[in-house]
Amino acid sequence: MKRAFDFYKRRPLSLACASAVALLIQNPASWAEEAVEEVLVTGTHIKGLDLKGGTQAVQLTREDILESGAQRIGELMQDLTITGGGTGTFTTSTAGALSGDTPVGASAVSLRGLGTGSTLTLINGRRSSVSAFANGQASFIDVNSIPGSAIERVEILPSGASATYGADAVAGVVNYVLREDYEGFEISGSYGDSTESTDEGRYNLNMVFGGGNEQHRFMGIVDYYKRNAMYDRDRDVGAESLRPSQQGFHPSFNDLFWMFYDQTEEPQDGGCAADDFGFGNFGEFCEVNTNAFTSVMDNYESVGGVFTYQFNINDSTTWFNEVLYQSTESDGTSSPANFSRAPFDPESPLWPQALIDDMVEEGSFEGLEDWTDFYGFPIYGWGKFPEPRAVSVESETYRIVSGIEMDFDSGWNLESALTYGSNESEQKGSSGLFVSEAFYDASLGNLCADGTRVNRWDVNPARPSASFVGDTCEDIGKTTLWYNPFGGQTSQAEGIDEFIRTEAERSGESEMYAIDLVTSGPLFDFNGREVQGAFGAEWRHEEVKDVPAGIALATTGNPEPILGFSSTSADAERDQWALFAEFYIPLTDNLDLTLAGRYDDYDSFGDDFNPKVALRWQPVDSLILRSNYSTSYRAPSLAQVGAGTLLSSFTVDCAETPAACGGDASADGENLLSEEVANDNLKPETADTWGAGFVWTPTDSIDITVDYWDISYDDVIGIDEDDFIRRALGGEFPVVGEGELPTGTAGLEVEGDFVIDAHFELTNLGYEDVRGVDLTYTQSLDVGPGVLTLIADATYLLEYERRASEASPVIDEVGDFRYPEWLANAKVRYSMDRWGGSLGLRYTDGYKDDPSNRTLEAVGLPADATVDVDSWTVFDLNLYYDVNEHNYLQLTVRNMFDEEPPEVLGLSSNVDYINHDSLGRYVTLRYTYVF
Repeated sequence: MKRAFDFYKRRPLSLACASAVALLIQNPASWAEEAVEEVLVTGTHIKGLDLKGGTQAVQLTREDILESGAQRIGELMQDLTITGGGTGTFTTSTAGALSGDTPVGASAVSLRGLGTGSTLTLINGRRSSVSAFANGQASFIDVNSIPGSAIERVEILPSGASATYGADAVAGVVNYVLREDYEGFEISGSYGDSTESTDEGRYNLNMVFGGGNEQHRFMGIVDYYKRNAMYDRDRDVGAESLRPSQQGFHPSFNDLFWMFYDQTEEPQDGGCAADDFGFGNFGEFCEVNTNAFTSVMDNYESVGGVFTYQFNINDSTTWFNEVLYQSTESDGTSSPANFSRAPFDPESPLWPQALIDDMVEEGSFEGLEDWTDFYGFPIYGWGKFPEPRAVSVESETYRIVSGIEMDFDSGWNLESALTYGSNESEQKGSSGLFVSEAFYDASLGNLCADGTRVNRWDVNPARPSASFVGDTCEDIGKTTLWYNPFGGQTSQAEGIDEFIRTEAERSGESEMYAIDLVTSGPLFDFNGREVQGAFGAEWRHEEVKDVPAGIALATTGNPEPILGFSSTSADAERDQWALFAEFYIPLTDNLDLTLAGRYDDYDSFGDDFNPKVALRWQPVDSLILRSNYSTSYRAPSLAQVGAGTLLSSFTVDCAETPAACGGDASADGENLLSEEVANDNLKPETADTWGAGFVWTPTDSIDITVDYWDISYDDVIGIDEDDFIRRALGGEFPVVGEGELPTGTAGLEVEGDFVIDAHFELTNLGYEDVRGVDLTYTQSLDVGPGVLTLIADATYLLEYERRASEASPVIDEVGDFRYPEWLANAKVRYSMDRWGGSLGLRYTDGYKDDPSNRTLEAVGLPADATVDVDSWTVFDLNLYYDVNEHNYLQLTVRNMFDEEPPEVLGLSSNVDYINHDSLGRYVTLRYTYVF
């Protein structure tokens, strides 16, 4: 009888298919001959070659994806142990409106924690265009650009694969294989939500149709997905900031001459709420819980599809075509923007009398007699706008592939294709973006109601200050339009928003054109055994253009044109071509040698050759030993090559760089409004990768694998702020006084032996040495009328050693902040006839926290306290029922015991959204109907 899904049937590919918790599948020698056609595509260019366990690989089937409950592929990939460590893999949970956030609506995968740039992402074995908007200054492939229902399986090589697929596959390859050759019509829908009182609903509706005959085949997929927003405030663990901002909606004011302590609108005068009012080192403040505004996963909506067509020209030649389209709309919401040292006119008619009295009293200790003594000089304010910074992003992705595949009587195969890909994105601010110069003008009386500007004050936005001139709007028959910083800033004059707000519209586009050709087949006999080979060539043209709004571009005269906001920018293109070859040599009946080499030539970064050597030895039927060595060469990404100046923020860590804090390692470092600047002298990154392991099959139903891997990564491109400060203070970059460092120029500004501004340069850092062990266990048992499968896998991080330069110490990240030593998953799966289910476990090891001294003080801990983040274990449940040949039901419960994530003091969200999540128990019901 035909079933809607044969969900857990045994497959010839392995004794038990890989689970959504990253079972590292191997290829035991006992596989049946008919499995040859199902061998992983990823791993070799030799068509139909069975690697027989010679390569460590991971495969996630479509059934695994459905079982996980993940509705977007990025959510699934974050669960894998091989994608853990550091902040490389990201989903929309780390997205936001700020330059330090990941791009809104995007997700990307990083293997071994080495960053998305060191993981080669393929679709059907071919490259795709990068996201038009970079992650900081690093390009990446947005996996959210692939319709979720279009994915048939995911194939992963978690080790160097540069010689086979591309010189930049430093950490490995992730290949998303799309569905094809479907016959019939299927419609599927799902709805999921958390069991909390808030609405985190997720909706998915998709349909698949296809058909044809012996000569023509076609398939179409349409996919719609919608997700409601979730905010930090929606969960207890993230609802309250551990260290609320002391720049509030009721600003603190100080003239920096008469006054010693800041003054703000006090509770008894109808100002700051009593619970938020405080007195600190600088005087009075009205604190704000910024976690009340920030989103964890914001609103997201996508519609897309895939269409494929194959035409069998004859028995040996096929013309294949693939079209992919995805459109997304997404939001990103971050904390409200600060204004610091913003100048205000003391002659504004809006000053509350109670605040005037308090400020006069404060200034009287230094001789101030009357409020009018302030006239002619600015009063400075430190505050926060009363709404979050938020942006909306619309993105469209296109991908077209057309090619020919030919089989020859000699056993050779040839495949060649043209690929075009593009991503177009547009970002608009939806709230909380304020133009600094317009804001200062409205605060100083320079702005008239019709938009005319008068020169009442001469404003210097570089380090906000103002000099009194005296012109007024009334002098020219107009009315002054004042910004009102009082009363929580909720009451503004009509028209004020029009002049001080901006959408800061940003647009980006990336394109890729590629041609590839691969031919493979038998070469000759060696000692009575067939040697096979593959030869290929690729040419690729890529370009990216990311254009922020002109008003968002920093200049030396105005380094912060939009308060607390910046956009990346890039403009670059390049051509690259490659030649590659691969040889499979069976030396004996149980010893195989694989050799591969790839030559890459970049029009702007020269050329390089990268080899790979792999050995497979099977001394007995139940044991396979394997090893490999390869090199890699990664040219700077387009976003890094064409990077512009990016505004950012950084808090100086005095413990790491005491010289930046007057030599006092216990001091509180300055909060910098910093820059990240481009570098025209970037060099390619290089890496050496080797590994060794075994596949042991002690019985017909048990597979055990152990794999050791080691990656030595040199000249890694990035920014290490502490290292830059050390090098600059050591004489490598300019160190100047306040306001003397031009925008876009790397260096430091120092005042009184304290670093007060930094322009960090993108550069080739030192090295990263990463090594670890992957372990898997799989067993299938006949239990009663069904099959019980036990699955477990783990990654143990032995070393993650890095050194940014000779000026910096060697750091081993293992067990440190956001680098858990152990990641593990386990699953028990049972299936019988029409129904089945599984119970899974996801384990994340604990690690050291990294709180600032201010945070430690806020939670009542001493400055030298050592804080650890607890380990985290969650359980997932999946149940399915194959009703009949047309109807299929599935229930998935992620985090079924509603386990709260551990608190992390080193992050403002209180949650590490790379290694944990705060969604809680989440239930998804899926229904599929097959016509």
